[in-house]
Amino acid sequence: MLNVSLIRTLSGLFCLLIISNQLRAQTATIFGVIKDSSTQEVLGAVNLLVGETGTSSDILTGEFRLTVPAGAQKLSISYVGYNPKDIDLNLLEGETKQLDIFLSEVATLLNTATITSSRFEKPLGEVTVSMELIQPDLIKNTNAVAVNEVLGKVPGVNMIDGQVDIRGGAGFAQGTGSRVMILMDDMPILQADAGLPNWRDLPTENIAQIEVLKGAASALYGSAAMNGIINIRTAYPTEKPYTNISLFHTSYFSPKDTLNQWWNETNRPYEAGIQIAHRQKLSKKLDLVAGGNFYQNSSFIRGSGQDTNPDYNHKLRKTIHLRYKATERLSLFLNWNTNIGSEQRHLFWTQRLGQSLYEADPTALPIKGRNFRVSVDPSATYYDNNENRHRLQTRYYYINNANANGQSNKSHYVYGEYQFQRRFKQFDNLDLAAGVVGSNTNVTAEVYGGYVFKLANAAAYAQLEKKFFEKLTLSLGMRYEFYHLTAPDSVAFGIFGRKKAAGSEQEAKPIMRFGANYQLGKATYARASFGQAYRFPTILEKFVATSAGGGIRTYPNPDLTSETGWSAEIGVKQGFKLSNWMGFVDVAGFWTEYQNMTEFQANSSIFGFWVQNVGDTRISGIDANITGLGKIGQVDVSLITGYTYINPIFQNFDSLTQDASSSENNVLKYRFRHTYKFDGQATYKNISLGLTLNYFSFMEAIDRYLDDRINYPTIPKFREDNPGGTWLVGARLAYSYKAAKIALIGQNLLNTEFSVRAGVLEAPRNVAVRGDFTF
Repeated sequence: MLNVSLIRTLSGLFCLLIISNQLRAQTATIFGVIKDSSTQEVLGAVNLLVGETGTSSDILTGEFRLTVPAGAQKLSISYVGYNPKDIDLNLLEGETKQLDIFLSEVATLLNTATITSSRFEKPLGEVTVSMELIQPDLIKNTNAVAVNEVLGKVPGVNMIDGQVDIRGGAGFAQGTGSRVMILMDDMPILQADAGLPNWRDLPTENIAQIEVLKGAASALYGSAAMNGIINIRTAYPTEKPYTNISLFHTSYFSPKDTLNQWWNETNRPYEAGIQIAHRQKLSKKLDLVAGGNFYQNSSFIRGSGQDTNPDYNHKLRKTIHLRYKATERLSLFLNWNTNIGSEQRHLFWTQRLGQSLYEADPTALPIKGRNFRVSVDPSATYYDNNENRHRLQTRYYYINNANANGQSNKSHYVYGEYQFQRRFKQFDNLDLAAGVVGSNTNVTAEVYGGYVFKLANAAAYAQLEKKFFEKLTLSLGMRYEFYHLTAPDSVAFGIFGRKKAAGSEQEAKPIMRFGANYQLGKATYARASFGQAYRFPTILEKFVATSAGGGIRTYPNPDLTSETGWSAEIGVKQGFKLSNWMGFVDVAGFWTEYQNMTEFQANSSIFGFWVQNVGDTRISGIDANITGLGKIGQVDVSLITGYTYINPIFQNFDSLTQDASSSENNVLKYRFRHTYKFDGQATYKNISLGLTLNYFSFMEAIDRYLDDRINYPTIPKFREDNPGGTWLVGARLAYSYKAAKIALIGQNLLNTEFSVRAGVLEAPRNVAVRGDFTF
């Protein structure tokens, strides 16, 4: 019996072996690498499909290997931003065939690859929210030596006192955290205790693309994203090493009103600097990106009284990015950034009539001191055998601002995030992006009364996105956010030793979003989106306690609560192509509501400012823009232009709200109802000519506390003397020769005297000389 059983077992194994060999003989293998047809650069994460069998090219090397049925087959290749390609195959049983595949970019801006809206690469035309793109050429052409300087050229985006305002979502934000999340390569970069960006930490010399998402995105990116997202995507090496050196010098001219000029030819305000970028593949496995920037200025704003030195800002930044391909599936990353410097900055101009508005009040105390910031970001990306993407990204961020006048702060920030991405091919390419986030902030600061504060955050999120019928894209996102703040039981309040109750607290909140995009025609896309918004107060907002002098004192508000809300929009994006010039027109209507909106505002009962919940608000409007790129005849022409209208109001405009505003009308403070942006450039052979136009309507409402003719007479007088809107005109001229480019960039050429934020006079006419040298 044993012999019979053994014979049957061996016979079965033999049959299985024969069947296995037969099946193996009925298949073939294809392998190779996928590259860009123009640049010869490898393309990673390209989708390849033969029947029901598919794979993706390696994210770093562009290599692929796929086992397919033998015989006549069709290989389909697709990649965001590139023309799809089909290859007919006729494979023999057991054959192994090499295919080197070249893809060409799609000649339309609507197919530009984006990632911010879903964490998956999507063509710009198919995203379910309003999104604008900034290319690195615009940064160089306009001599934007900090990222915020170029963001102001995007329609619907304004910079107010260093803070980003998208569609009226923020006003005068001194002392309040950002409602716009700032990311660099998907990593949050806001200063944790303050919720503010440090713009000069960002490597303008190594930017591949900036994606600006308008509208609530808290469901995917967390608390600070309630008004939008700005994602700076950095560049990586190509096959050929790249080195660029840029030098610039800006001179400021006399203001239109000579009363405001305090300088002469020997001490004329200026800014100057140098930045260096280098990108190189050190080996087949190791990539290096290095950058550096040295910047210094002597400002057109200075102190008065005993200290008449001009404000200044001196910064030295060094950045290193390393990418190492440990295996075919595992990649390791290390980003390191340091920024050291010193600065002096006054917040408000003089309150003495007849004195230069480029001088601070004699009683004003500047923000003055030295700062040191360093961030270290280790991360890893792993693709498993099912092509799922796992990413672990971490950060340690240390800040030490050693400022005078009781305004120092020191903080430690630790951040970690695990991301999971899967494309379910069995569900016709259903995309899932999910993850968990944790962070911890520890801060001790004079500016917070010398107390120690800790803020812990944890969150989990998921987003599903799927395309139906090759035309309709639907997305659904959810997030659960948790915060725990550790604070002392009470904090100092005011200058008379008073105390205000504080204490630790915790809070949790679920949020969601939904979006849809439908392709109406070959280049016509309609979209609609709805997203909830949520933002927990920052440590700075609740506990800042300092003085800028001149009667400008800021008080803590431990009772400050979270702000919530939602944002909805409908829009249409229409692509066009006129011969060799292409672009798109985008029109959107939006409606945003906030509950317990947080604003920095004056409070006459405490004779100063604090961050306060001002009530429920509503901001609605329209946003229309045109973007174009390409050739008109023999001339390369690029264009970005747009108009934005907002109606920012309180939902309950009661007597308390009205008493805090300089306007009798129901309008939120520090907003522009109408803005218009234009930036265009034409290049013929080696010569480029550019034009910039910006229009801001009159700011209807500011704090009534600042519109006081007795205590702050210069602010209401300036508003009376300049009651209309403001037009700003800039132009640039550049000449390129081989690897060198020299440019003249003029700003505020009409020498308009204007104030974006009450109490600060913006720069007079100025001209920059910039040289770029590429090797």
